[in-house]
Amino acid sequence: MNMAVAGGGTGGHLFPGIAIAEEFLQRDPENAILFIGTSHGLEARIVPQLGFALQTIRVKGLKGKGMASQMLSLLLLPGALLQSRNCLRRFNADIVCGVGGYVSAPAVMAAALQGTPAVIHEQNSFPGLSNRILGNYADRVFVSYEESRSFFPQDKTVFTGMPLRRTLLEHRMPVRDSVFTILVLGGSQGSHEINEAVAEAVSHLAALKERVRIIHQSGAADAAMLAGVYEKHRLDAQVISFIDDMTSAYGKAHLVISRAGAATLAELAFCGRAALLIPYPHAANNHQEKNARVLVERGAAQMLLSPELTGEKLAQAIIDAELHREQLQEMEERARGLAKPQAAREIVDHCYELVARRQRARKGTFH
Repeated sequence: MNMAVAGGGTGGHLFPGIAIAEEFLQRDPENAILFIGTSHGLEARIVPQLGFALQTIRVKGLKGKGMASQMLSLLLLPGALLQSRNCLRRFNADIVCGVGGYVSAPAVMAAALQGTPAVIHEQNSFPGLSNRILGNYADRVFVSYEESRSFFPQDKTVFTGMPLRRTLLEHRMPVRDSVFTILVLGGSQGSHEINEAVAEAVSHLAALKERVRIIHQSGAADAAMLAGVYEKHRLDAQVISFIDDMTSAYGKAHLVISRAGAATLAELAFCGRAALLIPYPHAANNHQEKNARVLVERGAAQMLLSPELTGEKLAQAIIDAELHREQLQEMEERARGLAKPQAAREIVDHCYELVARRQRARKGTFH
């Protein structure tokens, strides 16, 4: 069976697609996967590294752009639809899975137009524009949050949770030691805002200097600056542009300071880690804050919004967390209660069902 996975741009869209692809191949090694993405998204680097085939198409997003950019994006859509159709036909796709972002729209639409089963996965509690549109054409809509059900046709929407990569599901986390360890994440590209806040906070953490350790995924741009700040204040810190082994990083952490992308929140839940969430303020439809509020309302995380973010406030939150580890343990238990580790398996089950139904329908037509 052949599955095309369409989407990407950011890790938040790409990594759920990779998780679904991994499960699909685990189900049957004879299955084949094709990713459809763009040449400038994260998929252009990550997908080939993982050994998956990637076809790129020319397409741009509409939301949050100026009039000229929106016009260009609209002009590119017919070509992107044609490119997607050609990709699917050459690959002989049995099913198409859209994982969000503007690149998924032409591929899912092309599948719908040619009668190939198509599904989408929505990562966020407030769905993106592409998926809100595609929900009307897809055969199944998988959602990570119950809160997003209302945006899609109820008869084909399934609450699966967020698909997680096998490296996280199958690798055992290391046992934490007693040194209070903070994992700082800003998403797959890092976060300049969080990096600056942490750099400012360090000067307020002198009292914890002997009791705290920091693992900081910085992104490439701020890595040198942060390393210099930590060295100046003699803090035990490891600055990494991009963390490949997230299992070990989560395993060592007592507190995670992070953006509120849906994939990261699902990982926090699965690993059972307490978090201080700083939602990206410019996310489409403010979806990161809405994601974060789901965890905060369930007692699984705390949140600090960008307008309130200062180095001093961040430092105080770190100090409070270190002083009240029992509260972090309560947050960890609540986070674990939100985990849906079988999401990828459930999605692939539905994909198999849809392909089988399509094959039965074809046989009936031929007879």
